[in-house]
Amino acid sequence: MRISPESFRTKTGKIITLRSPEVQDAKALRTMMIEVAEMAPYIMSTAEDFRSKPDDAEQKWIEKYERSSRDMIILAIHEGNIVGNLDFSAFVKFKNFHRGHLGMSVAPNMRGEGIGELLLRKLFAEAANIEGLTQIELSVMHPNVAALKLYKKVGFKECGRTPNAFKMQDGSFADQIGMYATL
Repeated sequence: MRISPESFRTKTGKIITLRSPEVQDAKALRTMMIEVAEMAPYIMSTAEDFRSKPDDAEQKWIEKYERSSRDMIILAIHEGNIVGNLDFSAFVKFKNFHRGHLGMSVAPNMRGEGIGELLLRKLFAEAANIEGLTQIELSVMHPNVAALKLYKKVGFKECGRTPNAFKMQDGSFADQIGMYATL
């Protein structure tokens, strides 16, 4: 699903445009995700996970979302560069048709600007137009305190915890915290 583009100012005055990706964004999106994965231990995928995908994986991912009426990708663009992204997928079966799940990341050099909050608020605005959708869900690793604070700020509530759900690079484990927000 395509979203309506919109521009905002960050906390420090940077102009950020939120928009749907184009197929030609695929390579830059992959590059940003590798950078995020190398510097942020709290996302699900590693840099190697992204590197090991076929060259056209992000392009196919973008095309899949373009064809969907219930899923979306939102890019955050600053000075022509992708500095954040949010992907959202709504479930399609009858029993969970009212629910969807998101994943989000912001480039390390742009954290603290409020881009995550902009992405989430844009998701809520766009998701209100998805037929039958009433609940948005996510999961976050427990040491990711900044993300937990942001999610709570925009209305997410904790709804469960899975101990030792993720094995970290250093051999330690992180719990998975489930969260949800209603539209």
